[in-house]
Amino acid sequence: MADQQAIGAGFSSKHRLSRLLVAGLMLMALGGCARQSIILVPDRDGHVGKAEVTTSAGKQVLEKHGDMIRINGGPNPPFAVTTADPAFITTTFGDALAVEPPPVQTFTLYFKTGSTVMTTNSRKLFAAIVSAVERRAAISVRISGHTDTTGSHRLNNTLALERAKRVRALLLQQGVKPELVFMTSHGKRNLAIPTPDGVPEPRNRRAVIIVH
Repeated sequence: MADQQAIGAGFSSKHRLSRLLVAGLMLMALGGCARQSIILVPDRDGHVGKAEVTTSAGKQVLEKHGDMIRINGGPNPPFAVTTADPAFITTTFGDALAVEPPPVQTFTLYFKTGSTVMTTNSRKLFAAIVSAVERRAAISVRISGHTDTTGSHRLNNTLALERAKRVRALLLQQGVKPELVFMTSHGKRNLAIPTPDGVPEPRNRRAVIIVH
C-alpha cells in the first residue's frame, strides 16, 4: 500500500470520479498509482450515510458500514461492492481515525421577550457551555443572536446582537479567551420556528452557541 488517506465528502483523485455523494465518513486507501479502495464507515454518532462512486464506465453505491469497492482507474467500471475486513480498517486507518476532530457541540439559550435576560433553564445550561469549551480545548465559540418576529428588522437586529453580547460577556467572566469568541446577529431572520410577522414565539428568542 503506497499511500493511505482519510477523506470526507466531495473528494477527487487522479482517477476521475464524476460524482461522489457522502453522508458520513469515508476512507480511501490508495494502492500505488492505479488502484483505489473506498470504504464506507459510520460517523462518530454511529450514522452511516450513502455514497455513489461513478466512473466513465459505470457506478456502484455504498450503503452499509464496511461496504467497499475497488477502482483500477482509466475507463474501467468500479468492481462489485464487497465487505471490508474490520481488521483492515483498523490497521490501515487507525491513526487517521484517532486524530479525527470531534463534531461541533451546539447549545441554545432562550431569552425573555424584548430583553437580554435568559430564562431560568437557560441560565442553568450555561455551566455546560463553559465546561464544553474547557473540555474540548475549543478553537472557536460562535454565538448567533436571534429574535421572534415582533418589531422591526432594525430593532430586532440590535436586540439579537445584544443577546449575543450578553452571552459573550458571561463566557469571558468564566475565563473563556476573548479571541475565541465570534458573534453574529440574525434578528428575526433564520427562525427556529417559522411564524408570520408579529408573532411572539418564545423558541425564536434565542442565542445559538456552537463550540468548535
